[in-house]
Amino acid sequence: MKNITYIVIVIIVLATVVIGFKTMSKPITPGALGFIVWAISPYFYLSVLAKAVTKKVSNIAVFILALFGGGLGLWVIVDAMFIHLDAQGGLVYIFIPLWQWVLFIIATLPVYFLNRVKNA
Repeated sequence: MKNITYIVIVIIVLATVVIGFKTMSKPITPGALGFIVWAISPYFYLSVLAKAVTKKVSNIAVFILALFGGGLGLWVIVDAMFIHLDAQGGLVYIFIPLWQWVLFIIATLPVYFLNRVKNA
C-alpha cells in the first residue's frame, strides 16, 4: 500500500509542477519557482507521513488522505488555471497548499493513533 501511496503522491506532484510551469509567465522567475515549491510542499510532508506509518490501517488512512487531499488540491488548481479563468486564479498557488498543510497536520493525530493500535 505504501508504494501505491508514493505513486499517487508523485503523480500529483508532477502534475502540479507541470501546471505551474505551464501557467507561470516566461521567463520563470525565482518568485514563480518559490510558488511552485510552496504548492508541492504539503506532499513532501505526506510522503514523510507515509514512510513513518507501519500498520496496515494507518497506511490505508494515508493513502485516502493522499487521494482526497492531493486530488482535491490538484482539481482546484486545474479548475482555477484552465476551466474557470479569473484574475485571482493564481492565488490558488498560495491558499491551496496552506489548506492542505492544515488538513495534513490535523490528520496526523488520527493517523498516529491508528498506527499505535496493536491489532491493526
